[in-house]
Amino acid sequence: MCKPVSFALCVCALLLSLFLAGCGLSSGKAQVSDPPPTPPSSKNVSTFFGMNQTHYAGCESGYFAFPLFDAPVGAYRNFGGCGTLWADMNPAPNTFDFSRLDILFGALKQKGIDDVLITLGNVPNWISSNPTDLLCDQAAIDRLPPGMCDPPKDLNRDGTGTDLAWRTFATALLNHVTSSSYSGTHAHIGFYEIWNEYPRSDTLNSTFTCHCPTGQKNCANPGQSCAYRGTFAQMLRMTQDLRCIVEGHPDDPITATGQTCGSAGYSAIGLDPSALVAEGNAGGVLGGGDNSTMQNYLYCNNNPPAGSLCNYGSAGSAATDVIIGHSYFNQIPEDLLHGISAQKAMLTTTDAAKPYFTGEGSWGHNSNVDDPGLQAAYVPRWYLVLLMAGVQRGYWFAWDEFEQGGTGGMWAPASQNFPPEECTTPDTGASGFYCGGGIAYIQTVNWLDGATVVDFNCPGTCPQAYPGVFTFNLTRDGGYQAQIAWDSSAGAPCQNVVCGSTSFTAPPFATQWRDVAGNTHAGAPTTIGAAPIIIENMPRP
Repeated sequence: MCKPVSFALCVCALLLSLFLAGCGLSSGKAQVSDPPPTPPSSKNVSTFFGMNQTHYAGCESGYFAFPLFDAPVGAYRNFGGCGTLWADMNPAPNTFDFSRLDILFGALKQKGIDDVLITLGNVPNWISSNPTDLLCDQAAIDRLPPGMCDPPKDLNRDGTGTDLAWRTFATALLNHVTSSSYSGTHAHIGFYEIWNEYPRSDTLNSTFTCHCPTGQKNCANPGQSCAYRGTFAQMLRMTQDLRCIVEGHPDDPITATGQTCGSAGYSAIGLDPSALVAEGNAGGVLGGGDNSTMQNYLYCNNNPPAGSLCNYGSAGSAATDVIIGHSYFNQIPEDLLHGISAQKAMLTTTDAAKPYFTGEGSWGHNSNVDDPGLQAAYVPRWYLVLLMAGVQRGYWFAWDEFEQGGTGGMWAPASQNFPPEECTTPDTGASGFYCGGGIAYIQTVNWLDGATVVDFNCPGTCPQAYPGVFTFNLTRDGGYQAQIAWDSSAGAPCQNVVCGSTSFTAPPFATQWRDVAGNTHAGAPTTIGAAPIIIENMPRP
């Protein structure tokens, strides 16, 4: 998509403008004050701006009874919040509990959000093929059972078997959320995925070793636990079963059984043809076997491990509607350009044309960033990097994880100083405090939502950019012009609002500029730094 030119910059113009119009960035109406005491509504915000939240007051009590995010969000990704994993909603055979899902989805609808990506994962212990497996995510922590990363026992390793427990649950869930009385008061599930981070697997990924999870009692060697410990054939079967129940394409194959969606005896198919399905999320970063594991699931063509039963050609691709990665960065957000471009490079033309989402991402653990100014700076840079990489949606993880061991926190229930995060701006709408990243997120939506990106410039070629000055040029109706600029080579300590002192020549139209804290400055800036600024010819219309 990017085209290098002679002065070592990479310029992308009209194609990105068309992409933004396609994902809805030209239709938003969010407004932000300086800084915002009350954030804009989520209604009409582009679905590009996605969010994860871990805890919600409607489903939890005590310390973690947090309000739903008080920020403009266009799409929500639900991974386990409010007890909405398979294991939570199906605690016993033919027993289903959707009450907490209803509470969350009702709150989302009231906030103006009607677009949910749900990650189901986590096999109930009663149907797990290895119910004592202590190497699974969350095994034996906070009263959770072991064995949730192992496929159901009614599904054989080669993908044969009834898979009846999964099919019964999926049918019950779809019947519940697609009832005629539900959609008017609850958010719609537009996207279903099964496994969260399935490359964390010692059966699919030869570079990964499973450890008992940190926090497990009597765990001698804690570390990264496994998200999945089955075969590729089992993954494919569960995806094909779910896709048949959701979308209902009668001629689609159920590969392992030699049947089709229309002939395999489902009690109901096509319960929500408007929704899309993915196996899960993988890739979007370099290393760790993530991209190669997704490649094998899609095509079985990158030396799948012995015994993983990746023997079905490109059937995984045919059963996948959306490509979903996770993009956390270790150093600077711009490093993600390499990982996302590497993942996209392994896709066929057919899969490259499918929607690409970043289902999770941020700076990772809050302790990874040693300056509160950089935390604020990294939020707009993460979203801007996703735009450069051609990502249709970015779901930040996570709004409410403000603690030392939390991930990407943007809000806290009480005022706190750095470290791990600086959260001191009162959030009067949610009885808490915005962290620097939360304020920066609101500014990012204000800068981008509804704008047309004319072009962007990277030092080097955009997929392989090196540290330096990046710029985005924007327009809006009414003659509005703007440029977002930052220097990715600048770093801590952040001693001014731009977090740096790189000399910069502003565009000739500049009459004012705004920083990530929401402050407006008259005139043209002469320096930039790690924190992006937006330079404008007039106030945003």
